Amino acid sequence: FRSRRTIEMRSLFTLIFALFGVSLAANRPNIVFIITDDQDVKLNSLEVQPKLHSMMIEQGMFFKNAFVTHPVCCPSRSSTLTGKYTHNHRTYENNVGRGCNAQSWRDLNEEKTIGAYMTKAGYRTGFFGKYLNNYAEKGSGVNASHVPAGWAKWFGLVGNSKYYHYSVSNDGVEEVHGSDYEKDYFTDVIKRQATDFIQDVSTNHSGTPFFMYVSTPAPHRPATPAPQYNNTFANRTAPRTPSYHFEAKDKHWIISEGTPSMTNQTMEIVDQLCRQRWETLLSVQDLVEEVLMSLQKAGFMDNTFIFYNSDHGYHLGQFNQQGEKRQPYDEDIRVPLIVRGPGVSKNVSTEMIALNIDLLPTFLDLAGSTIPEDVDGQSLKSILMTEQKAEKWRSDFLVEYFGEGNPCMVQMDPQIFRHDCHNNTFVAIRSLQSGNNTMYAEFFPTDSAPVDLRDRKSG
Repeated sequence: FRSRRTIEMRSLFTLIFALFGVSLAANRPNIVFIITDDQDVKLNSLEVQPKLHSMMIEQGMFFKNAFVTHPVCCPSRSSTLTGKYTHNHRTYENNVGRGCNAQSWRDLNEEKTIGAYMTKAGYRTGFFGKYLNNYAEKGSGVNASHVPAGWAKWFGLVGNSKYYHYSVSNDGVEEVHGSDYEKDYFTDVIKRQATDFIQDVSTNHSGTPFFMYVSTPAPHRPATPAPQYNNTFANRTAPRTPSYHFEAKDKHWIISEGTPSMTNQTMEIVDQLCRQRWETLLSVQDLVEEVLMSLQKAGFMDNTFIFYNSDHGYHLGQFNQQGEKRQPYDEDIRVPLIVRGPGVSKNVSTEMIALNIDLLPTFLDLAGSTIPEDVDGQSLKSILMTEQKAEKWRSDFLVEYFGEGNPCMVQMDPQIFRHDCHNNTFVAIRSLQSGNNTMYAEFFPTDSAPVDLRDRKSG
């Protein structure tokens, strides 16, 4: 028989460990990740968001050299969710046949995303907005009843970015939305969902740290502004950068031979798209403001990291390419990355290279959790806390792209604007070494060539 003293000691230790666990949970920071869709950093999109400057940039750290490793939605988002390069998560394009929310994604990755890892780390998780382009679409193998692993609260958009006339999966139940601004404008809908989540954690899950992933449709096409912001930038034009309306004969073939010179008409189309993109971003800064106010009201602000990022950049007339992404140039791969939170200096910037694959290990590191060995990215925690010097960090990185659509030939109608083809496939090394700001890219004849080459070399 155990003595009374033994039982009392064990009870005491149990209580101490329980209280220690509660203390750890209380001290672990909350993390809010806000990601936009197609937001550039080279073409002044941040300049039209003055509230974002005062709420985020002036209150935290701005990464001057933030990039994505794949300049199109689904592969880039897959990298953000997994911390892996495209050739490792194997979502190569935006279509199901090449991995976007396909069964291969669910088999290889879905239980190894940031949601699943943060849940295992003891966090309450919430997802609000766009997930992957083909989520719950016909042909993907799942419908809106499918809730990806790791999300305690799930509010996922069915398919690609829209502002009106869309469906969402609300914890596995499909909701159909229409065209009423007050009820349906998607950026505002996920704003309300996100603030409700914060209130729910405060009321019903006190002491539990939370991770929130907020994914806006803006400024993705069709770039539909909220009515109060329509025509806000009516007199503005797309930035006339040095490469705008420039015939670059030294670039790869889709630029040098596959892109006709813009006309006055196509330049006006680009200008109008630019204005609409900027106007949709005004609703995004409203979302950020409401989230921060909710955090403050709930008493979470002092122990919460807020990240602001985009899935890739965008071009608007550079090298005569009308509004799109998918190219290896900085307009398409540079993105905003702003972080504020406990221990992060205010109104500072860093030259350190940050990648979308760094986000998952950063979140886990901030949460005090183990970073999986198969992750390609690196934690940004030391940069956020110490503004680490360049010699201790990466100076180059990989960019991959697998062209979509049918193979294109230069003999096609020269007046047709082509933003992508199977043979717009490349692997590139982007370098930012001291005095060496360069990119080396190798292009391939088909979208499967880099994969085939990798397989042969590894075999």
